Amino acid sequence: MFNRMTVAGAAVFLAISANSARAEITLDVLYTTPGTFNALHQELAKRFTEAHPDIKVKFRNPVAGYEEAAQQILRDQITGRLPDVAFNGINQIGLFVDRGLGTPLDAFAAQDGGLATLGYYPTLATLGTWKSKLYGLPFAVSTPVLYVNTDLLTKAGIDVAALPKSWPELLAAGKAIEANAGTSVTGVYYQWEQTGNWLFQSLVTSRGGRILKADGCSVAFDDDKGMWALKTLEAFGKSGMPNLALGQARQSFVAGKIGILADSTSYVAAAERQIAGKFSFKTIVFPLAATDGKLPAGGNVAMVFAKDAERQRAAWEYVKFVTGPVGQTLMVNYTGYMPGNEIAVKKPEMLGDFYGKNQNHTTSIQQLPVLTEWTSFPGDNSLKIIEVVKNYTESLVTGKRAAEQTLPALVRDVTTLLPKCGG
Repeated sequence: MFNRMTVAGAAVFLAISANSARAEITLDVLYTTPGTFNALHQELAKRFTEAHPDIKVKFRNPVAGYEEAAQQILRDQITGRLPDVAFNGINQIGLFVDRGLGTPLDAFAAQDGGLATLGYYPTLATLGTWKSKLYGLPFAVSTPVLYVNTDLLTKAGIDVAALPKSWPELLAAGKAIEANAGTSVTGVYYQWEQTGNWLFQSLVTSRGGRILKADGCSVAFDDDKGMWALKTLEAFGKSGMPNLALGQARQSFVAGKIGILADSTSYVAAAERQIAGKFSFKTIVFPLAATDGKLPAGGNVAMVFAKDAERQRAAWEYVKFVTGPVGQTLMVNYTGYMPGNEIAVKKPEMLGDFYGKNQNHTTSIQQLPVLTEWTSFPGDNSLKIIEVVKNYTESLVTGKRAAEQTLPALVRDVTTLLPKCGG
């Protein structure tokens, strides 16, 4: 009797131990841009593990940007050390899926009632799809906006409510700002280098253009809209705009040295903290240059790279949390990016009251109806194409090339790197 009880008890103990061992999972998570996201991700992991004590979160050392993260993940595929969850640029989903990476999330979402029940904005959820399957959920979405130093505008006799809506007029306003500032300032700064191609794409789509044709492997900006975008970049250089790194431009703005800054909404919360009332500033919508103009949704999505079913389920729970109402409320308060979850926006105790009191954060929400895809360049040369676009853009804003020279050369070089359709 004693032996049978001992054996039975041992069997129960082993079963419980085995279930506990299976239940406790440590997720390997990669994110980018530590200066923006470090504190947020730590808080999200804390909140998640409090609600899910059987799932731990271990962060890899974060990398500087989306391109660096993509390169690391491609290396990880070779070494077999992929993260379970990664926060990638919206424009990189195709880069991974075409290489057999990424777990489709459609079935997981369906089991939890579907994307609408979970509260995702349909427009933003669509950005996470590739070839009709859902691979990413919107974590931190950005739109291009204008940051305006209203004190400098007032000195120049410009009413921010009547600020012009075209780039030539904005550059003229910038000159008036410089002339009346009483100190050395830059009237208009266009944050051209952001992710190497996002604000180039913003100009093209704001004019009603496209980056790639419907076939996905042919350039579409080899037209008057593409030329207009390049001429606009050239005009920034001719205006005397300095060539600053992204961080330098932001520091110049918060120091009161830039009148109008074209940048991502991702910087709103940090700008408010750093300006700390030293001057008044306001965000306003990015200028559309055509009635059918659109703006590419920037930022990042949460993707699952876990391979086995148990880890995928745990990874889904984490992705669902950070992109859900609680996670998105924290994300907005920490950063200024636009939330992908409508439940968070509609509930007063989450973001409803927040947006009512923080007008600089609402500009991104206002642009939701005009958002379009941040084009992903297909094929093995995706990251090379981004670098090519960045180099040509820099040559325009520094006055080394003219738009007429640049367009055919840029089209040629991008076309050479794109995969052949049907091949």
